[in-house]
Amino acid sequence: MGLKEKRAIGRVRIGPNWLSSQAGILLALSFFCIGHAGAQMAPDAVGPIIQALRNHDFATALTLSHSALEANPADFRIWTLRGMAKAGEHDSTGSLSAYQHALRLEPNYLPALEGAAHMEFQMGKDARPILTKILEQRPDDQVSHMLLGILDARKNDCSGALKHFSQSTPVMAHQPEALTGNGICLAHLNRYKEAVTAFAAALELDPGSALARYNLALAQFNAHDPNGALDTLEPLVSASPGHPDALALAAQIEESKGDTAQAVKLLRSALLADPNDLSAYLQFAMLSFDHASPQVGVDILSAGISQMPNEPRLYLVRGILLAQLGEFTRAADDLNTASRIDPQLEFVGVAQGLVQSQKHDPKEALAKFRAAVRAHPNEAYGHFLLAEALSEEGKPAGDPDYKEEIDEATRAVQLNPHLVEARDLLATAYLESGRMKLAIKESRAALADNPKDEQAIYHLILALRRTGQNQEISPLLKQMVALQTNSAVNRSPAKKYRLYVQQPSADGALP
Repeated sequence: MGLKEKRAIGRVRIGPNWLSSQAGILLALSFFCIGHAGAQMAPDAVGPIIQALRNHDFATALTLSHSALEANPADFRIWTLRGMAKAGEHDSTGSLSAYQHALRLEPNYLPALEGAAHMEFQMGKDARPILTKILEQRPDDQVSHMLLGILDARKNDCSGALKHFSQSTPVMAHQPEALTGNGICLAHLNRYKEAVTAFAAALELDPGSALARYNLALAQFNAHDPNGALDTLEPLVSASPGHPDALALAAQIEESKGDTAQAVKLLRSALLADPNDLSAYLQFAMLSFDHASPQVGVDILSAGISQMPNEPRLYLVRGILLAQLGEFTRAADDLNTASRIDPQLEFVGVAQGLVQSQKHDPKEALAKFRAAVRAHPNEAYGHFLLAEALSEEGKPAGDPDYKEEIDEATRAVQLNPHLVEARDLLATAYLESGRMKLAIKESRAALADNPKDEQAIYHLILALRRTGQNQEISPLLKQMVALQTNSAVNRSPAKKYRLYVQQPSADGALP
């Protein structure tokens, strides 16, 4: 059994301050609206303020607006101009306050809505209600659609984000952050080729960005272009020092190409570049696990523990590798340490059960699995492993342990309908108890998720034969022979990556 937690990197961030360099867009729109709405205002009150704003003389604009408001305190248009002047002075709070005052006087005044939306977005507030009001007046406003797309992307609402991004393409084409948000959502939906296009455009706008380069490479890798991904990563990998995340991704790509030696070399470089990179340690451990070299993984994780002695996941994974080596006492110590540091850490109880299973202590293993299920009742894999341990007892139908096995496997499937291993276990139990219809049902469900599941095909053949449904058996046999012949080709990838949104650090660097 392989490790179940895979490294999730691809650190895509959307910063809140991108719009500060784009204030001219909103100002131009606002001046246009003010020029029409302000016809009733005395030109000597408004004209000088607008001219000062156009000249970026914000101090003068503030002075003029203050004088104008003394004479006309309820004029929402002057409050709006004052909000613009405050924004020019980088007084975000004062700017938003002025816009909000204008909106209390005239809730639908478009220039004030635009300014308030700008400020709320820049300050990290939820600008959605105001942006929605803008779109009620101007349904085709590209800037508002783009900002709503970014807000939706931050909430992982990719359906909404892509809808808004599709209506803001011309504006978005000049904004790396919006292109990145678009790429995030395309990647979340496994539309990796389109994500490549979005990330490539972001990198073209900001060719010095390590983040943009990394995201493009990750999308290229997921779009089955490993060589292109390595080419994209090259400046980050060959830098001195190399970029830790880029080195780790390059290692993942090299491993996928079968060059394990190069993958190991790159991971070692990643750890030298950042000795506290937890993900790199775990990735190295998984590589060791996959290649039946647990001692190498133990050594690397021990180095990681020396750097991060209170990181429970390092102890958890080292414990699993030690169990693979047969060092059950040390394995149990590590798993107990992981549980002590973080009693809520998932998989600890499961791993403890695995250690007991490998020690041929079935009673203790069952106790550990049951404890794990009680601690994490919504963890599907824990229920499956308890059912699997019960199945090894070989109890007949009608025995309480058999019933518990069925109940636990069923619960695993309820929690995760795509957990093929649990469906295979159910099919086995149903076959052994003569419940052929249920065995057929579970086998078909497993094959719907994984057409290359040889165990499910075998179960289905047996169940169909026993129920006299012979018409399907011949094609199923051919399918099984083909899978066995090409098992190396059909083996599913060991690791997957995903993109996610994260806010920028103070210096804007990748962690």
